[in-house]
This record gives sequence, structure tokens and C-alpha cells, in this order.
Amino acid sequence: MLVFVLGTLGVLSGLAAYGADVDLGSAETRLALTGVPYAVAAAFFVPSRWVRWGALAVLAAGVAYGGVVGPAQARQRQHEAETARYRERAALLYLGDAPPGMRVAHAEVGPASFVVDYRPVREGYEEGYVGLVVRTPLTPALRCPEFAPENETCTVTPQGEMIRVGDIPGSTDAVTLTRRHRSAEVEVSSQTLDERGLRRLLDTLHPLSDAELRELMKEKRIVHSL
Repeated sequence: MLVFVLGTLGVLSGLAAYGADVDLGSAETRLALTGVPYAVAAAFFVPSRWVRWGALAVLAAGVAYGGVVGPAQARQRQHEAETARYRERAALLYLGDAPPGMRVAHAEVGPASFVVDYRPVREGYEEGYVGLVVRTPLTPALRCPEFAPENETCTVTPQGEMIRVGDIPGSTDAVTLTRRHRSAEVEVSSQTLDERGLRRLLDTLHPLSDAELRELMKEKRIVHSL
């Protein structure tokens, strides 16, 4: 009876580990492993010191794998799968250096866009916002909207940049700067930075590095939307 109880507890522990995505091999291997807890439990009642020591070693190895090694490998596989999911949109994953005193507060990878919000490092104590959008080009060439708001001016420069300035009564003008970057269209907008500051941010555009992606994922500042 004691062997049955201890063996069943071992099987339940294995099921819990499997539910936590610990790799226990193929279906045939998992089926074979269901008998191991009972064999180990029975070995403790064998009147042989070496058999008991062997059972203890098997038990220690199982606990180490199911409680430490296996979960760590499961987390690594999950991290790699999540990273690969973000990298599916590699052509859009571009990041600009954060303006002085600001950091990437939030990023979102969508089906056809990569959106980044820059906010002050001391958010809550300082105000400021810069938005970056990297997307699939909407038109063959940049051009001003045909129907623009009355309080907004739009200009396309000879260098191919589109500049939109929105006059907001009682507040700082909202500036939006758009340019093509390789196969993507990049737009930055802000009421905190002027045109020069936005252009400086665009000039620092670079592919999102593994280290940057890892940091954003670790701090849960990046999400994936369908």
C-alpha cells in the first residue's frame, strides 16, 4: 500500500511538471516513466543498501530535473518561441535612440506596424511624449493628405520627408515627421520635441537588437497584437 501511495504521488508530481511544459519526451517515453515512481518506491523496501542508494540517486535526479532543470528549459523554450514571434516582423522592428531624459515606455508589434512610445524616465514627475510608428508604406510616395485638418499644415521636402504641424490653441504645436526607411515608412510625432529633435531621433533608427528586445521582454514593455 505504501509503495502504491508513494508511486502515485510521484506520478502526480510528473503530471504537474508536464503541465508546466517540462519536456518528458515522446508519448512512449512518458508512458514508460509512469512506472518509475512505483519502482523507486519499491526499491526503498529492498533489503539492500546499494539498491536503496540507487533509488535515492534516481529520486534526486528526478526532483532536480522536474523542479529545476526542466522548468528552466521550458522557460528558455518559451522565451525563444516568443522572440521568434516578434522577429516575424523583422522588416518593421526599427528603434530610434530615446531622446534625452526619456526611455521606451511601451512597444507593440502588430501585423503591419511597430509602435513605440517614449516617455520621461521620471514619468509622473516630468511630462513629455514621443510616438514612433514603423509601418508598411501606405502610398507609393509620401504625399500630404488630400483632406487635412484646418489647423494643420503639411509640407513634403525635396529630401522626401513629410512634415505636418498641428496648431493646438493654448498648447505647444504637434509636430509629425514622416520619411521612408528602407522598405518601411517611419513616422514620429510629439508636442515635446520640435522638428529638429524628431529628425535627430529618425537619424538614429536601427534594427531592434537582441539585447534591446530581451530587455523590453524582461520588463514587459513590449507586446504582440494580432
